[in-house]
Amino acid sequence: MVSQNPHSGTDTMALLAAVGIVVTKDGLARARRRLEDARARWTPELDAAVREQLGLPARSA
Repeated sequence: MVSQNPHSGTDTMALLAAVGIVVTKDGLARARRRLEDARARWTPELDAAVREQLGLPARSA
C-alpha cells in the first residue's frame, strides 16, 4: 500500500527511500499492528492524565 503525503501529494515510501530509509511490507504491517495495540490501550482516563501532566486543558465532552 502506498500512502500519499496529503500536503505534497508525494509517495511517503519514496520520500523515505530517497533519504536512505527502506520500508518493507513486513515493517509496515508491524507498525500498523503496534498502532492498533496502542489505540486499543488508550482510555479517556489515560488521555486526561496525559493532558494534566502536559498542562493542557481538559477536553470538553
